[in-house]
Amino acid sequence: MNHLDLSFDGHFAQRASLPWWPWVGSQYVSSRKRTLVLGESVYDWSDTPRERELFQARYAERDGLRDTHTNHAMDFRRDTPYVRNVERAVFSTSKPADAMKHAFWTSVAYHNLVLEPLASLDVRPSLRQFRAGWAEALDLCILLDVRQVLVYGVGSVPALKLEATSRGLDCRIRKLRPQLNRCYPRVGTVTLGGSDIQLLFIRHPSTFFSWEKWSAIIGAHLSLG
Repeated sequence: MNHLDLSFDGHFAQRASLPWWPWVGSQYVSSRKRTLVLGESVYDWSDTPRERELFQARYAERDGLRDTHTNHAMDFRRDTPYVRNVERAVFSTSKPADAMKHAFWTSVAYHNLVLEPLASLDVRPSLRQFRAGWAEALDLCILLDVRQVLVYGVGSVPALKLEATSRGLDCRIRKLRPQLNRCYPRVGTVTLGGSDIQLLFIRHPSTFFSWEKWSAIIGAHLSLG
Protein backbone atom coordinates (compact mmCIF):
# COMPACT_ATOMS: atom_id res chain seq x y z
CA MET A 1 0.00 0.00 0.00
CA ASN A 2 2.74 2.49 -0.88
CA HIS A 3 0.10 4.75 -2.40
CA LEU A 4 -1.45 5.29 1.06
CA ASP A 5 -0.52 7.35 4.11
CA LEU A 6 -1.33 5.22 7.16
CA SER A 7 -0.24 7.79 9.73
CA PHE A 8 -3.84 8.75 10.58
CA ASP A 9 -4.96 5.17 11.25
CA GLY A 10 -4.42 5.42 14.99
CA HIS A 11 -6.90 8.30 15.07
CA PHE A 12 -9.38 6.45 12.84
CA ALA A 13 -9.20 3.44 15.16
CA GLN A 14 -10.48 5.57 18.04
CA ARG A 15 -13.66 6.47 16.15
CA ALA A 16 -16.33 3.84 16.82
CA SER A 17 -18.64 5.77 14.46
CA LEU A 18 -16.31 5.11 11.51
CA PRO A 19 -17.17 1.70 9.99
CA TRP A 20 -14.47 1.86 7.35
CA TRP A 21 -11.41 4.06 7.24
CA PRO A 22 -10.82 6.77 4.63
CA TRP A 23 -8.32 6.47 1.85
CA VAL A 24 -5.51 8.98 2.49
CA GLY A 25 -3.08 9.31 -0.39
CA SER A 26 0.65 9.06 0.27
CA GLN A 27 1.18 12.67 -0.83
CA TYR A 28 -1.92 14.08 0.87
CA VAL A 29 -0.12 15.75 3.78
CA SER A 30 2.33 17.55 1.48
CA SER A 31 -0.29 18.52 -1.15
CA ARG A 32 -0.68 22.23 -1.87
CA LYS A 33 -4.28 22.26 -0.61
CA ARG A 34 -5.55 19.29 1.35
CA THR A 35 -8.56 17.91 -0.49
CA LEU A 36 -11.25 15.45 0.54
CA VAL A 37 -13.10 13.76 -2.31
CA LEU A 38 -16.40 12.72 -0.80
CA GLY A 39 -18.18 9.91 -2.61
CA GLU A 40 -21.71 8.91 -1.77
CA SER A 41 -22.57 5.26 -1.23
CA VAL A 42 -21.49 1.65 -1.42
CA TYR A 43 -24.06 -0.64 -3.05
CA ASP A 44 -24.48 -4.34 -2.47
CA TRP A 45 -23.40 -5.79 -5.82
CA SER A 46 -24.00 -9.42 -4.86
CA ASP A 47 -26.28 -11.72 -6.90
CA THR A 48 -25.65 -14.98 -5.08
CA PRO A 49 -25.35 -15.99 -1.41
CA ARG A 50 -21.60 -16.48 -1.88
CA GLU A 51 -21.19 -13.00 -3.39
CA ARG A 52 -23.24 -11.52 -0.56
CA GLU A 53 -21.02 -13.26 1.96
CA LEU A 54 -17.92 -11.81 0.30
CA PHE A 55 -19.47 -8.34 0.12
CA GLN A 56 -20.43 -8.36 3.78
CA ALA A 57 -17.00 -9.64 4.78
CA ARG A 58 -15.25 -6.86 2.84
CA TYR A 59 -17.25 -4.06 4.41
CA ALA A 60 -17.01 -5.53 7.87
CA GLU A 61 -13.29 -4.75 7.65
CA ARG A 62 -11.79 -1.35 8.34
CA ASP A 63 -9.99 -1.44 4.96
CA GLY A 64 -13.09 -2.35 2.94
CA LEU A 65 -13.52 1.04 1.28
CA ARG A 66 -9.78 1.38 0.71
CA ASP A 67 -9.66 -2.00 -1.02
CA THR A 68 -12.53 -1.01 -3.30
CA HIS A 69 -10.98 2.34 -4.13
CA THR A 70 -7.61 0.74 -4.83
CA ASN A 71 -9.21 -1.75 -7.20
CA HIS A 72 -10.98 0.99 -9.14
CA ALA A 73 -8.79 4.09 -8.92
CA MET A 74 -5.32 2.56 -9.05
CA ASP A 75 -6.05 0.06 -11.82
CA PHE A 76 -5.62 2.67 -14.53
CA ARG A 77 -7.00 0.43 -17.27
CA ARG A 78 -10.27 -0.09 -15.41
CA ASP A 79 -12.96 2.20 -16.84
CA THR A 80 -14.91 2.91 -13.66
CA PRO A 81 -16.88 6.13 -14.23
CA TYR A 82 -16.72 7.52 -10.69
CA VAL A 83 -12.92 7.71 -10.86
CA ARG A 84 -12.18 8.10 -14.57
CA ASN A 85 -14.72 10.88 -15.17
CA VAL A 86 -13.40 12.93 -12.26
CA GLU A 87 -9.84 12.54 -13.52
CA ARG A 88 -10.95 13.76 -16.94
CA ALA A 89 -12.70 16.78 -15.42
CA VAL A 90 -9.79 17.65 -13.13
CA PHE A 91 -7.21 17.49 -15.93
CA SER A 92 -9.56 18.64 -18.71
CA THR A 93 -8.61 15.83 -21.06
CA SER A 94 -10.32 12.66 -22.20
CA LYS A 95 -7.19 10.57 -21.65
CA PRO A 96 -5.13 11.64 -18.63
CA ALA A 97 -1.78 9.87 -18.46
CA ASP A 98 -1.38 7.15 -15.84
CA ALA A 99 1.14 9.36 -14.04
CA MET A 100 -1.51 12.09 -13.76
CA LYS A 101 -4.06 9.64 -12.35
CA HIS A 102 -1.55 8.36 -9.83
CA ALA A 103 -0.57 11.88 -8.80
CA PHE A 104 -4.20 12.88 -8.28
CA TRP A 105 -5.33 9.97 -6.13
CA THR A 106 -2.19 9.95 -4.01
CA SER A 107 -2.62 13.68 -3.31
CA VAL A 108 -6.20 13.50 -1.94
CA ALA A 109 -8.21 11.78 0.75
CA TYR A 110 -11.27 9.79 -0.34
CA HIS A 111 -14.23 8.79 1.78
CA ASN A 112 -17.88 7.81 1.33
CA LEU A 113 -20.58 9.96 2.90
CA VAL A 114 -23.10 7.17 3.58
CA LEU A 115 -21.70 4.94 6.31
CA GLU A 116 -23.64 1.76 5.58
CA PRO A 117 -24.03 -0.28 2.38
CA LEU A 118 -27.22 0.30 0.42
CA ALA A 119 -29.23 -2.67 -0.80
CA SER A 120 -29.18 -1.77 -4.50
CA LEU A 121 -28.70 1.04 -7.00
CA ASP A 122 -32.43 1.70 -6.73
CA VAL A 123 -32.14 2.72 -3.07
CA ARG A 124 -31.44 6.36 -2.27
CA PRO A 125 -29.83 7.45 1.02
CA SER A 126 -32.20 8.90 3.59
CA LEU A 127 -31.83 12.29 5.25
CA ARG A 128 -30.79 10.44 8.40
CA GLN A 129 -28.03 8.59 6.55
CA PHE A 130 -26.79 11.75 4.86
CA ARG A 131 -26.76 13.65 8.13
CA ALA A 132 -24.88 10.88 9.95
CA GLY A 133 -22.41 10.93 7.08
CA TRP A 134 -21.87 14.67 7.35
CA ALA A 135 -21.46 14.41 11.12
CA GLU A 136 -18.56 12.04 10.49
CA ALA A 137 -17.20 13.95 7.50
CA LEU A 138 -17.01 17.23 9.41
CA ASP A 139 -15.04 15.53 12.18
CA LEU A 140 -12.73 14.01 9.57
CA CYS A 141 -12.19 17.45 8.04
CA ILE A 142 -10.82 18.61 11.39
CA LEU A 143 -8.74 15.46 11.90
CA LEU A 144 -7.24 15.60 8.40
CA ASP A 145 -6.99 19.42 8.28
CA VAL A 146 -9.03 19.46 5.06
CA ARG A 147 -9.09 22.73 3.13
CA GLN A 148 -11.51 21.84 0.33
CA VAL A 149 -14.10 19.16 -0.36
CA LEU A 150 -15.31 17.83 -3.71
CA VAL A 151 -18.70 16.19 -3.12
CA TYR A 152 -20.25 13.64 -5.48
CA GLY A 153 -23.94 14.46 -5.86
CA VAL A 154 -26.04 17.34 -4.54
CA GLY A 155 -28.62 15.38 -2.55
CA SER A 156 -26.81 15.74 0.77
CA VAL A 157 -26.88 19.55 0.89
CA PRO A 158 -29.94 19.77 3.20
CA ALA A 159 -28.35 17.27 5.59
CA LEU A 160 -25.14 19.29 5.76
CA LYS A 161 -27.09 22.44 6.54
CA LEU A 162 -28.97 20.68 9.34
CA GLU A 163 -25.79 19.26 10.84
CA ALA A 164 -23.97 22.58 10.61
CA THR A 165 -26.88 24.39 12.27
CA SER A 166 -26.97 21.85 15.10
CA ARG A 167 -23.27 22.52 15.75
CA GLY A 168 -23.55 26.28 15.45
CA LEU A 169 -21.31 26.34 12.38
CA ASP A 170 -21.41 28.98 9.69
CA CYS A 171 -22.33 27.11 6.48
CA ARG A 172 -23.15 28.96 3.28
CA ILE A 173 -24.03 27.16 0.07
CA ARG A 174 -25.36 28.64 -3.14
CA LYS A 175 -26.62 27.23 -6.39
CA LEU A 176 -24.79 28.02 -9.62
CA ARG A 177 -26.51 28.53 -12.93
CA PRO A 178 -26.97 27.25 -15.55
CA GLN A 179 -27.63 23.56 -15.05
CA LEU A 180 -25.06 21.06 -16.22
CA ASN A 181 -26.40 17.62 -17.14
CA ARG A 182 -29.69 18.60 -15.47
CA CYS A 183 -27.91 19.42 -12.21
CA TYR A 184 -27.15 22.76 -10.58
CA PRO A 185 -23.64 22.84 -9.11
CA ARG A 186 -23.47 24.05 -5.52
CA VAL A 187 -20.56 25.97 -4.02
CA GLY A 188 -19.97 27.29 -0.55
CA THR A 189 -18.04 27.15 2.66
CA VAL A 190 -18.32 25.68 6.13
CA THR A 191 -16.30 27.23 8.93
CA LEU A 192 -14.45 24.78 11.17
CA GLY A 193 -11.90 25.76 13.77
CA GLY A 194 -11.95 29.34 12.58
CA SER A 195 -11.10 28.46 8.97
CA ASP A 196 -13.34 28.27 5.91
CA ILE A 197 -13.39 24.96 4.07
CA GLN A 198 -14.34 25.29 0.41
CA LEU A 199 -17.17 23.05 -0.81
CA LEU A 200 -18.10 22.06 -4.34
CA PHE A 201 -21.02 19.74 -5.05
CA ILE A 202 -21.11 18.24 -8.54
CA ARG A 203 -23.33 15.76 -10.32
CA HIS A 204 -22.37 12.25 -9.30
CA PRO A 205 -19.78 11.29 -11.93
CA SER A 206 -20.95 7.71 -12.38
CA THR A 207 -23.75 8.49 -14.88
CA PHE A 208 -24.72 11.22 -17.37
CA PHE A 209 -21.62 13.19 -16.47
CA SER A 210 -20.07 15.37 -19.18
CA TRP A 211 -16.55 15.89 -17.94
CA GLU A 212 -15.98 18.71 -20.44
CA LYS A 213 -18.76 20.78 -18.85
CA TRP A 214 -17.81 20.03 -15.27
CA SER A 215 -14.11 20.66 -15.83
CA ALA A 216 -14.61 24.42 -15.94
CA ILE A 217 -16.65 24.38 -12.72
CA ILE A 218 -14.08 22.30 -10.86
CA GLY A 219 -11.22 24.43 -12.15
CA ALA A 220 -12.94 27.65 -11.13
CA HIS A 221 -13.75 26.64 -7.55
CA LEU A 222 -11.09 24.14 -6.39
CA SER A 223 -7.31 23.88 -6.59
CA LEU A 224 -6.69 20.40 -8.00
CA GLY A 225 -4.38 18.61 -10.37
